[in-house]
Amino acid sequence: MALPVLAQKAPPAAPVITAAVRSVADDVALELVGSGLARRAATLQAAAAGEVTRVAFRAGDRVRAGQLLLTLDDRAERLAVQQAETRLAAAQRLRDRYAPLDGTGALPQTQIDDAELALREAELALSQAREALRDRRVLAPFDGIVGLAALQPGDRAEAGATLTTIDDRRVLRVRFAVPEQHLARVRPGQPVAVTTPAHGAQRFAGKLVQIDSRVDALARTVSLEAEVPNPDDRLRPGMSFAVQLALPGTPRPAVPELALQWDRDGAFVWQVRDGKAARVPVRPLRRQDGIVLLEGQLRDGDLVVVEGVQRLRDGRAVEVVGRNGGAPA
Repeated sequence: MALPVLAQKAPPAAPVITAAVRSVADDVALELVGSGLARRAATLQAAAAGEVTRVAFRAGDRVRAGQLLLTLDDRAERLAVQQAETRLAAAQRLRDRYAPLDGTGALPQTQIDDAELALREAELALSQAREALRDRRVLAPFDGIVGLAALQPGDRAEAGATLTTIDDRRVLRVRFAVPEQHLARVRPGQPVAVTTPAHGAQRFAGKLVQIDSRVDALARTVSLEAEVPNPDDRLRPGMSFAVQLALPGTPRPAVPELALQWDRDGAFVWQVRDGKAARVPVRPLRRQDGIVLLEGQLRDGDLVVVEGVQRLRDGRAVEVVGRNGGAPA
């Protein structure tokens, strides 16, 4: 005689506390450390060796492009220019005297060609002498502010010796690095704000202008440059800066941290659908002020379980006894 099959009684609804999914923009605010650079900067060096005869600037002077800054003793170079000019004039006279005879047979063609060659060589010699004379004068390559003079009149400068520096700091460049995971969010033109210990909490506004073409393989960061207007010349190259960079993001579903669960298959949340628990796989993106931004099949307003998850399985009936961390359902 067969035994009767007893009907299994469904487990009672599990009491849970829920919270509503809400949409939160995945914005990131970065606090970074940067260094100041002049928009244009140069270290001026001596093109030739010689004695310094004049220093025509003081540290901090604002100079114009082409302005004389320093001269070296140029007596020998001036004499060389005069000698080259004399030789050029003689070669020019000789060529002019031979020119009417070209093609007449009165002079050998080689003699006429030699006169033409001598004129060209004299022109080149004068150009070289004038270039050597220009090397005795140091001019500002662009508008800017000069630094300290490394030499004074009477000192001897060796070829390649540093004479001074010049910076164009009407606009300051601030170089900093961001982690590579944020690279897709940065764009030239994005606003930045910087502060520096020299000026306390005062913020200086600028914008992102350049992104390096490579990621540092060791630090896993990418270098960026921002430009900060400096009309009152309060910022200097070499200053340290705290850089605030806001990176806009797309809206993401966000849930309380308690709703996020893990097992061997990864992260998930328990969603309440038609009075039953449904397991929804998710990928956590970022934690922020007690919530977690997620990637997954969740919509704004969906209910997820924050307490009572231990008794849940997929499809089990649930009874919502509270919401948003304890409010009555």
